[in-house]
Amino acid sequence: MPGGFLFSHIIAITGHRNYTGVSEFYRGLDMTRANHYYFGGARGIDTDALQYIARTQPTSMRTVVVPNRLIDQPAITRAVTRQNATQIIELKNTGLDRFQLRNQYMVDKSTSVRAFYDGRLSGGTYNTIQYARSQGKPVLIWDTKAIEMDEYMRQTEKEFGLRMGSLRDARMNLSPAKIIILAFYKQKYPVLPQYVADELHAWHHEFG
Repeated sequence: MPGGFLFSHIIAITGHRNYTGVSEFYRGLDMTRANHYYFGGARGIDTDALQYIARTQPTSMRTVVVPNRLIDQPAITRAVTRQNATQIIELKNTGLDRFQLRNQYMVDKSTSVRAFYDGRLSGGTYNTIQYARSQGKPVLIWDTKAIEMDEYMRQTEKEFGLRMGSLRDARMNLSPAKIIILAFYKQKYPVLPQYVADELHAWHHEFG
């Protein structure tokens, strides 16, 4: 589900360790361009994005920021980092907040954030999005929840509303959801209900 093209000089990439929308994830990376990237060095989207950007944008700068030391990272992510990063920063934090401090560091160093996010309202990716917005950094979200269109179409109106509501609560950009919302209500009503049109207008006005 497209979340829009993002070009910026310095982009921090954030996302979940476990995700199902693999094709959505790579489409999102294909629509992201920067001179310099920051990655968190964890397994999952951090290292998958690092590898892919290194292959498809080989002239980019790719900085991996680890909470403590690189040697403390799992062996597989350590290897990916050494092979694909152009710079490694070790923050040498050992406290319980070391991951959040790592994420904040990445946001502070970036001019914008690309979040690969599935709508959950807790966790590191969610907190990073909220922190970036509190600092006035542009955030573009790509939904990585692998749900095919026909699965959306089988949901009840209540289930569908809850799913879309969670994305709006997370301040997700409207463009990834608008096509699905219009298709869902088109199959149920001959004319788009006014309350849906009002919600879309409000969503667009708030988050774009």
